[in-house]
Amino acid sequence: MIRAAVLDAGVDLRGLLAAIAEHGIQFRVNEESGSQVIWVHTQEDADKVVQALARWQQLRAEGVIGDLPSAGGNLGAYFPLSRILREIATAFVLAPVTALLILAAVLVALFSSLGSDLQPVRDFFYPAFVIGQGGSAVLQLLGQIDSPRLFVQTLTPALLHFGAIHLVFNSLWIWHFGRMIERAQPSLLYLVVVLWIAFFSNATQYLWTLTSNFGGLSGVVYGLLGYIWMWQLLLPYGRLRLPPAMIGVLLLALVLMEVLASSWIASAAHAGGLVAGMLAGLLTAGITRLRR
Repeated sequence: MIRAAVLDAGVDLRGLLAAIAEHGIQFRVNEESGSQVIWVHTQEDADKVVQALARWQQLRAEGVIGDLPSAGGNLGAYFPLSRILREIATAFVLAPVTALLILAAVLVALFSSLGSDLQPVRDFFYPAFVIGQGGSAVLQLLGQIDSPRLFVQTLTPALLHFGAIHLVFNSLWIWHFGRMIERAQPSLLYLVVVLWIAFFSNATQYLWTLTSNFGGLSGVVYGLLGYIWMWQLLLPYGRLRLPPAMIGVLLLALVLMEVLASSWIASAAHAGGLVAGMLAGLLTAGITRLRR
């Protein structure tokens, strides 16, 4: 086995070990010369333990998390708010990009009163590009992105939600898919994939309707679905896997939404996100497969 980390014997490791276990990493802890040693089976798992340890230590230093209560602790240690804060902190350790993405969507929803007051978030809507009849619409759109602010605005519609159900539904799927990906792959790669999907899905919706009145993370949700789908096709024994029935149901839902509710659902963003995620999955999984 590989020695992944060594910590002082007096440090309460339960929070860290819970985070490591959430990554699906098999580990063993023993005591050596007054220190606690965490052992894992592979170098990849050792690297993930080092990353989780660094995040955990940073959160402890900032006072965000502390030691878990012992069995003989007082009742105040079990106050629900403390438990919720610990779970949120653990979420940031396990899947920081996913947690930040959901947090950003929740904050935007609060500022906009769940979409009922759009004035505070007016700059989050897609830019009003001019798309003429001649030439490539895609090239016309890309040619008008001439500042970082405009580029960011092509991404931010993903954070807009119109109603509690819309926000909760998307957040749950983002958490499910995003946490799975961040357990198996670097968070930086996952961030790049999310930005690519958001850009592609939002651009698809705008070019399809030529209106900025859309928003939501559902395009990213379908993109992550496509990403994981391609990974499990090319690397069927990898860590990114979904039940075929889940994939089929979500694809069927995509078709039904277009047929039954295309007038008020951004179905082009869903389809565009799915394609973008599949392309990203084919590229990254293909490179990984060639390296093996």
